[in-house]
Amino acid sequence: MRRRFVLEKTNVTVCARLTGSRAELAAATDAHFGSAVLGRPSFYAIVAVMTLSETLKERGYVYQHSSETLEELTDGGTRTLYLGVDPTADSMHVGQLMGLLVLRRFIDAGHNVIIIVGGGTGMVGDPSGKSAERNLLDDATIDRNADALKKQFSQLFGGKEFRMVNNADWLRTLNYMEFLRDIGKHFTVNEMIKRDSVRARIEAPDQSISYTEFSYMLLQAYDFLELNKRYDCDLQVGGSDQWGNIISGVDLIRKTEGKKAYALSWPLLTDKSGKKFGKSAGNAVWLDAQKTSAFAFYQFWFNTEDDMLEELLLKMTLLSRDAISQIMVEHTASPDKRIGQRALALAVTELVHGADAARQAAETAQSLFSGTVTAETAELLQQDAPRTTVKLNDSILDVLVVSGLAASKREARQFIEDGAITLNGAKVSSTERVMMHEDFQDAPIALLKRGKRQLCILSLA
Repeated sequence: MRRRFVLEKTNVTVCARLTGSRAELAAATDAHFGSAVLGRPSFYAIVAVMTLSETLKERGYVYQHSSETLEELTDGGTRTLYLGVDPTADSMHVGQLMGLLVLRRFIDAGHNVIIIVGGGTGMVGDPSGKSAERNLLDDATIDRNADALKKQFSQLFGGKEFRMVNNADWLRTLNYMEFLRDIGKHFTVNEMIKRDSVRARIEAPDQSISYTEFSYMLLQAYDFLELNKRYDCDLQVGGSDQWGNIISGVDLIRKTEGKKAYALSWPLLTDKSGKKFGKSAGNAVWLDAQKTSAFAFYQFWFNTEDDMLEELLLKMTLLSRDAISQIMVEHTASPDKRIGQRALALAVTELVHGADAARQAAETAQSLFSGTVTAETAELLQQDAPRTTVKLNDSILDVLVVSGLAASKREARQFIEDGAITLNGAKVSSTERVMMHEDFQDAPIALLKRGKRQLCILSLA
């Protein structure tokens, strides 16, 4: 394994992205900075840069790989790899974000990345992680979704170069008889029904799988073969639930071309119930601000539990390991300040929506956390937070029930007696309290909260 080095100006900044062996860097530095540079050890140093394999392991991105060592896939010469995305929606969601950040790491390391937007396979549907048949999409919808997805990829890759292709270019004109003769003969039903995604659908008494979805793994394997022929692509990556399909492509290339190809998978991001984040599961948080606003996106990450915090900082941001370690030290010292959650939410929101949107979301969230609402944050809160209208002199008990913060007046009374209710940051201590004009003086809305996370925006009718 060949280590890379970079010239760094100590305690200030990296002076150049000159990389290579120590000897190569020393020689190049004379020409780039002048021969005196390396003679100033108190200001400059040549430091090692982590290899891609080290980075992937450190971030928790590695679940399985078909090569004997991970370094074989990542740390040699330039490799071309691909990820397949079915355009069943016009936006990616947080369950797919980690995979895109894995691709970003490959791009940053100098590898070539291809994304297949499955205009062909998207018309079929992948059974992986699904409990029912998916609706099939028409050509126009798939093409429209693909255009929207490309913009998101570019944002997440920092504007760096990648190739995007549509497998409809070869799948829609595929001759069925030739496909069965040349491709189908390499797959046995015995092996296909052993795949987790297929077996789960077969064994469940209230579910079934159509031949259309059953054939998906052949099409995905054929995609890998086609990319291998067209672009010398020899590595397919994906979530761990895609492992069976990916390996099918590896085997197909070996059987038809006599060439070695590889597979790499990452662990899935799941919610508290253990379900994969995805639109089919009904709990999707989208990367498109029109589907999930930047503020709601920020809040999703801000609400991360402490026991998931370090893992998500590693997997869902580009922050350095040292920076994450420092964040965790500060967070552990004062967990009530939610330092780690703020750092996570800001970093991911900036990555997806940009610095300005992230800053605005953070400021709005701070208003919620402090319990105060300003005129500047009022508009955003009304767009994104639960809200209801009230009248002056409405009972606080009635308002808590109408807002959904309490299921009944009895429960509302108990919350107040327990000190769990605040209005504009001030604790509500009396069950006889009513809504007053003064509650809406600082902004056209008032902020009613139960605990730290349950809230409702109140506006006068």
